[in-house]
Formats: sequence, C-alpha cells, structure tokens
Amino acid sequence: MKKYVIGVDLGGTNIRAGLVLNNKIIKKTEVKTESSKGKNTVIKNLVKAVNNVMTKDVKGIGIGSPGPLNYKKGLIITTKNIPLKKVNLKKILEKKFNVPVFVDNDSNCFTFGEALYGSGKKHNCVIGLTIGTGVGGGIVINKKIFHGRMNAGELGHTSINFNGIKCNCGNIGCLEEYVSARGIMRIAKGLNAKTPLDVYNLALKGNKKATKVFEKMGFYLGIAVVNFVNIFDPDVIIIGGGISNAWKFFSKSMKKTVKERAYVNKNPKIVKSKLKNAAILGSASLMYF
Repeated sequence: MKKYVIGVDLGGTNIRAGLVLNNKIIKKTEVKTESSKGKNTVIKNLVKAVNNVMTKDVKGIGIGSPGPLNYKKGLIITTKNIPLKKVNLKKILEKKFNVPVFVDNDSNCFTFGEALYGSGKKHNCVIGLTIGTGVGGGIVINKKIFHGRMNAGELGHTSINFNGIKCNCGNIGCLEEYVSARGIMRIAKGLNAKTPLDVYNLALKGNKKATKVFEKMGFYLGIAVVNFVNIFDPDVIIIGGGISNAWKFFSKSMKKTVKERAYVNKNPKIVKSKLKNAAILGSASLMYF
C-alpha cells in the first residue's frame, strides 16, 4: 500500500499544501489564508487546502505554522500574522480527517526539509534561516529538530544590537529588524522604492544605492550568522525565504563578515536554499522522525 502524507506550509498570506509520496510532491495546492477575516476563516481555508490534495490512502498530515507553539500538543500559543492564538490545530484536523496530525514551527519544517532532502542531507548539524516579512530559524541535529524546552530556533529574535531598534516582539535590536522586509526598507530610506522587490530591481539595473542597501543588510546578517557559528559550529547554514532571491547582492558582505569575526577554525558552508517546497516536505516528514 502506498504511504501518502500531506505536508502543509501555513503562512500569513498563503497556505500551501502538498500530497507527498516517497519524499516527492505529487500534487500541490495554494489557498489564500485570509488572515484579516479571523480564526474561523483561516481554519476553513486550511481544511480546504488539505482537502484539495487529500486522497483515501493518506496516513498523516504535517503542518508547519508560525509560532511560538506547543509542538507536542499541536497547540498554537500565539502568532503575529495569523489569528490562531490558543488554537489546537492537531485536535481540529484529526477530528476532521481522522488521521494523525503533527504540528511544528514553519521554519523548523523548512530546515527539516533541507536537512533531509536538500543542501543539508549529507550533514549532521544544519541551521536554517528564512528571511521574508520576518526572520525564522530552525536547528536540526542528526536529522532531528532541536526544540530545546519547546521553542528553540527563534534565530530572528536574537539581538545583534543591544541598543538598537525595538522589535515587534518587544525585544531590542532583533535580527529581524535589520534584515527582514521592513529592515531592508528602513535601510533603503530615500530610495524610490516601496518594497524590497523594488530595491532588488533597482540593484539589478545597477543602482549603486540599492546595491549598498543589500550590502549593509548582508553585514547585519553576517553579524547574526557569526553568533550561530560560534554557538553551534554547524556543518551548513541554509538561507531561504523571499529575500534570499537577492543572494548575489548580500551574500558577499555576509560571508566577509563571518570570515572576519567567527571564532571557529573553519567556517561552515553558507548557501542559498535550492530545494523547492522545503517546508512542505519537512512538515510531511514530521510523522516519520
């Protein structure tokens, strides 16, 4: 009998789900999250996404969700962009679909997918970073997600400037405030650009100010990566998320900073994610590891 699993990447804007067989996505769907319409609408759209790829032989469902969350209970503790505070996704979906449901942090699932099937598959210690609207992180050691007591891996909320900008989370100087979409736009103040994509397009056209924005962002990212290298001494650090598409503009300054400042004798590989749908594959694999 074929062992189908469904993996879900629950985002603030879109919900992506895939039907996975033998670690390959054979059917995929994308549904608008509609976060502004409230909890019930988001849950309805999540169920719709799962239904879109459901087949009779599905053995389980894995969901990658923004956190913090209790991955053991499948309970969302709180989220910034999705109205699912204190919602138990595991209970809701197990009742609806009558199969086991596993829930974990979305960036953990991204890193897990990379560690199992992507740039980290030959390595034991893998760090993942997702850079977009916010900054997420994950740690996978020996093919297992490292949770700490419950919510390890919130790398975007490590502080790179203790006298810095106040973050949405309440902390001061979080990495997220310097390299996420809003961080980039803060650096890009004065440029004729409304989004990071605008800055990227200007950089592609040779605009030196736009190029400098990403160089500065790369420096800030490098400072954080130095800390991750010094703490974990990982084999590889994999960077994904929408902002990673500007890799050629920020990676040089990031790697230069790591080379100059990291304490370890040999720096790890730092690479851009190449695995499509890493979070879906990672969430689908939650039931097996």
